[in-house]
Amino acid sequence: MSQRSQLRQRNTRHAGRYAPKDRPGAPPTRAKPNRSVHIAISLIVLAAMLVFAQKQGNPQRPWSVDSGSRPLPKTYAVCSSEKRIYTVPPAGGLGATECVVVADKRVKDVGSLAHVRRTYGDRSAKIKAPDGKTGIKVIQIPAGYSLTPGWTDSHAHPLHYGEFRSLSLVGSKSVQEIVDKVEEHVRTKGVKSGEWVTGMGWDQTLWDVKEFPTADVPIVLSRIDVHAVWVSPAVLEQIGEIPLEDVDGGKVVRDAEGKPTGVFVDNAIRAYVTPVQPEKTDTERENFLRIVSDDALRLGMTGIHDAGLLPVEVEFFRRMADEGKLPLRYYTMLLCKNQTEYCGANVERAEGAGDGRWTLRSVKLYGDGALGSRGAALIEDYSDQPGWKGFLLTPEESWAPTIKKWYDEGWQVNVHAIGDKANRVVIDAMEAAIGDDPAKGRESRLRIEHAQIMTPADLERAAKLGIIASYQPTHATSDMHYAEERLGPERLHGAYAWQSYLKAGGRTTLGSDFPVEEPSPLKGFFAAVARTDEKGDSPHGPGGWVPEEKLSREQALRGFTADRELCRS
Repeated sequence: MSQRSQLRQRNTRHAGRYAPKDRPGAPPTRAKPNRSVHIAISLIVLAAMLVFAQKQGNPQRPWSVDSGSRPLPKTYAVCSSEKRIYTVPPAGGLGATECVVVADKRVKDVGSLAHVRRTYGDRSAKIKAPDGKTGIKVIQIPAGYSLTPGWTDSHAHPLHYGEFRSLSLVGSKSVQEIVDKVEEHVRTKGVKSGEWVTGMGWDQTLWDVKEFPTADVPIVLSRIDVHAVWVSPAVLEQIGEIPLEDVDGGKVVRDAEGKPTGVFVDNAIRAYVTPVQPEKTDTERENFLRIVSDDALRLGMTGIHDAGLLPVEVEFFRRMADEGKLPLRYYTMLLCKNQTEYCGANVERAEGAGDGRWTLRSVKLYGDGALGSRGAALIEDYSDQPGWKGFLLTPEESWAPTIKKWYDEGWQVNVHAIGDKANRVVIDAMEAAIGDDPAKGRESRLRIEHAQIMTPADLERAAKLGIIASYQPTHATSDMHYAEERLGPERLHGAYAWQSYLKAGGRTTLGSDFPVEEPSPLKGFFAAVARTDEKGDSPHGPGGWVPEEKLSREQALRGFTADRELCRS
């Protein structure tokens, strides 16, 4: 039977249900940005175009505008007659200035246009430099535009983004719409029989029947939060006749008769699906890298913290760095196949390899799943599912020795933790590793990735320990449509509590978790300062969802720029 006919024969019945990432009422359709957003877009785009963009390939080539079409000189200045060039000093605050001078790809000086002309000359105005030379090139940005440092996404999955962008299912309103998208992909990409097809973004809560689906085609589709996958019978056949039982930290979704539907959640993915999936080739990885790098530069990013690469993927990035194929900076977190075991002894760390483009000195561990799929580990039951608390992905007793081993070996430890139970267990383990030396713990830059839900007491404790909270602002504006239903009003006091963490003395860094969310730093900036959707609305009204947790514009800009340095060891 052809893939096309299999697609048309999909059976959508499913009587069972497990832990979807519900969005009751469905979040509003993404709107076109308003005028203030357009102005902010210019802020990002010019930062990428004028200062940080480089032609992909050999890092020794000249830095350039428009992805390489117009090389920039070795030394030049970018100026704004409206004094809308913003510096972000590491020590704090912001600085608005008229000009920034760049030499050998680094900021050399800031100041007024008069200062630039006196010190370096101005080729366009035929003003010579003090040494009698022609003077540097001065680039004036248009009125209404701004310039900032390049943005860094402090939590993302670049290779997954490159892989999934070719078959995105985000926003699909029905199974039939997914069928159509997969058919179109198979037809236009020339997928051959036996080839695996992967995509991402389905969310059954947007459908009329809000249940996990069944599948009848040879594909693997990841849910929007990447904590569940939907596979075809062809994949189930490859898994074989082994009993598909639930595992610790994972679930196999079944129908009313107890048969697997093809949906696997969290550790069940790694137990059953991952072992039969074909290994990606370096050729595929290089294509994924090109896709994400092009998009990141276009959006104003100059750095990405990669939240988890297996050793084979780490070696791929090492080769890309050695070959000069990283057009922006990547900060990689090592991911072990078995996270209770220490795999760092077999992996060589890297510090600024490839002309400063690649660093490896941190590890990524997973505490629990996602709130949307009810895999986040909570201390008390889910408000909308009594008797269910979610689950830790590894036993509670394993956390203290695991984190202590990585800490003692000098690795920065970064742990995914969503629910208040997971955060408490991770904070306990980090506190045990630090011992009686909080200053040393602060210096080691222990991180909690997401840090979404904490009790107020645990939030205060984590901040005092110097633990960095790695937040993704768009998670709040995506989750706000169902979070209170999951958690109840009381637990919201410690959920997505960015401002509370800063007031408690904590350190933060900001990102997107793309491809789970869109990669645009502008959308993250907007979510951080507004806590509304792009139409300006939220469950708590136009003033924002839990508005006391908004970040100021300065805090948000710092979180995407200078503060990412505070989060590296």
